Amino acid sequence: MPELRCLTIAAEEPKRLADFYRRVFELKTVLEDDALIRLSDGVFTLALLKGREEGSRGLHAGGFRVEDLDRVKQKAEKGGKASPHSEWQVADPDGNLIDLSGKGFGAAQEKSPFPIRHLALYTADPKRLADFYGGVFEMKEVAYSDRSSIFVSDGYFNVALLYQRVGEEKNGFNHFGFHVQDLDEMRDRAEGAGVRRGAKRPDRIPYAEYRLHDPEGNGIDISVKGWKV
Repeated sequence: MPELRCLTIAAEEPKRLADFYRRVFELKTVLEDDALIRLSDGVFTLALLKGREEGSRGLHAGGFRVEDLDRVKQKAEKGGKASPHSEWQVADPDGNLIDLSGKGFGAAQEKSPFPIRHLALYTADPKRLADFYGGVFEMKEVAYSDRSSIFVSDGYFNVALLYQRVGEEKNGFNHFGFHVQDLDEMRDRAEGAGVRRGAKRPDRIPYAEYRLHDPEGNGIDISVKGWKV
């Protein structure tokens, strides 16, 4: 079964972001050069690329480890092209980029106590994306919200397909999340690393408890409860 095991962020200062995630969430470095930094919690990989233009920065691409690359390429259909940082790249129906690799994206041998377990994106049609991720990557629908959002999972990692209402966040990747043991500890760590302590999420939000932002403004949910998989 395909496994979602990578998130790529296009960053203005990849090394600064890497220092933040190492300090706050104890991610380990598995690769670092002038073009790319890969950090890992022992299962999932966070890839930091240099974003050349301001509009291209932020959460850039998801990444699936797949056993049968050709089969997934045929099923995905849209946006297939070679990628410098994976074996192939496709796009979902909304145009969100997805890296594919049969070898994986590099995981640290040591596991972080704060694993990455969640990714969220906004879409005008959650069901269309749920059908895509189910049909191409075998993800299962595991939860629903009263706002027409759908949560899908590969059995380990949770993806929120959030319904975009008029005037809300733009379509595309929006934030990702860490499963943590102590909310106040993580907020203290974030503050010590030079960012704000974060805001409590509304009670209607089913899983995330606080929202932090990294030094470049990328949204990070932290949760003791975790996400349904």
